[in-house]
Amino acid sequence: MIIYFHGEKHSYVLTFDIEFDMNNLVQFAGILFKNLGDGKYFTYRTLNAYVKCSPSYQFQRYTGLTTNFLQNYGVTLKDLVQQVEDDLLKDVDKTELLVVSHGLRNDRKVLLENFINLNYDSVTINPIDGYCTFNNARRILGRKNNLKLEDVAREACIYPDNSHNAFADSWITAGVFSFLKALE
Repeated sequence: MIIYFHGEKHSYVLTFDIEFDMNNLVQFAGILFKNLGDGKYFTYRTLNAYVKCSPSYQFQRYTGLTTNFLQNYGVTLKDLVQQVEDDLLKDVDKTELLVVSHGLRNDRKVLLENFINLNYDSVTINPIDGYCTFNNARRILGRKNNLKLEDVAREACIYPDNSHNAFADSWITAGVFSFLKALE
């Protein structure tokens, strides 16, 4: 897939979303886009993985991710961390990476607590650039309400049909990021 991120210069853009239960990571989904030039990016790699766990009843009702599903299709947290590092982000220069999420500060915090570092390059200790679609939607759209991912997506003519699924929300985040960059 080709997508346009107006004015974006990073070599890579990672849109991601997570589902977590009391700071315990349950699902990580990311779409890594690679720069073709002139703001055009193509889907380079994707990852959608679940952690084998037993989340709370409230979490299961909210997301639809049941203990049975997670036990059957999940991996250990250690394996998920390895998939992010060795599959999704292998050979990606972190100084050329932009990470994008709707609620970036909290998502980065939860990920770091679960051993996934999207805050800084562990070799150089340089920060990884980030873009929060929530904060930027507030700034660009000039409002304090109706800023949920689904709200901004609808405004961009993206109609989410599978909310609280990290992989679907990663795609929606990419569309919202493209929309916001066009308005900047």
